Amino acid sequence: MKLKIISFAAALLMAAPAVCGCSMFKDDEKEENTFETDNALDEVFADVPDAESGPLLKIQDTEAEPGGIAEVTVSVSNAKDKWCLCGFHIVYDDELDCINVREGEPDAKYTAGPASSEAPLRVAMEWFGTKPNEMLDRDLDAIFYTAAFADDYGGDGDIATFYIQIPEDAESGDEYDVDFYYYSTDTFKGMDDDRSFEKYAFSNWEGGKITVK
Repeated sequence: MKLKIISFAAALLMAAPAVCGCSMFKDDEKEENTFETDNALDEVFADVPDAESGPLLKIQDTEAEPGGIAEVTVSVSNAKDKWCLCGFHIVYDDELDCINVREGEPDAKYTAGPASSEAPLRVAMEWFGTKPNEMLDRDLDAIFYTAAFADDYGGDGDIATFYIQIPEDAESGDEYDVDFYYYSTDTFKGMDDDRSFEKYAFSNWEGGKITVK
């Protein structure tokens, strides 16, 4: 099972460019006032029983000055030593700019938090190439992050912090939503491959916002 998880994680990491650069959703797979692709999520987990509890993924609210850099942190709770693999997308207004490791390349700058810092496989990548219609319609960009352990060593707390630049002309009090976006390759699982556990993570995740000071 460990070899299966590592092999899948490696494939996910190698596939990250494709994940961040192709469209797989239809126009009607988004509901108003939410970034989550409810139809896609429902279809993937249609036959999976609901869990009474599970991992709680959250994007923490943050602040930044006009022209400054917002630190956007994704955290998890109720999952300590229960997960070995995560892969998720977060979306934000395309007026904002993801800070990358190198100019002209999609590798997103990030700091791994204690929940994933010891994972031997990690990558963060800004979306590039063709976007799904939902993102185009709502003028969104995205970051994909994945981390993998050899066993259920994933912790609670911060998973990763990403760095997003605020426009120079932003005004004090402006708010930008930052939310999760379900894509067919996304995952949050343990060694037992409990799909109810994974379904709970995606059905109960909570977005945040950036407020301009």
